[in-house]
Amino acid sequence: MKYNACTVSISTDPTYYGSECTADDAGRIVEQLAAMIEAQFPGITTVEHHDGEGSGKTTGPDESIVEEINLWIEDNWTKAL
Repeated sequence: MKYNACTVSISTDPTYYGSECTADDAGRIVEQLAAMIEAQFPGITTVEHHDGEGSGKTTGPDESIVEEINLWIEDNWTKAL
């Protein structure tokens, strides 16, 4: 249950995922990535981040847990493409 207090913000900006990415592609990627994160880290909250609307980062009660989540995302996000 150590991930219940954690939140990951996922960018919905298509250009974040590549110059050829469309808005529809980005929507699909965000959904897939959120599902992957939620499966890997039970209890975590995922939210969509729209550019210009707040922060796109991972938050949690412990920096080591945040780092663990961010490293996993860094190593696995391309599986959602």
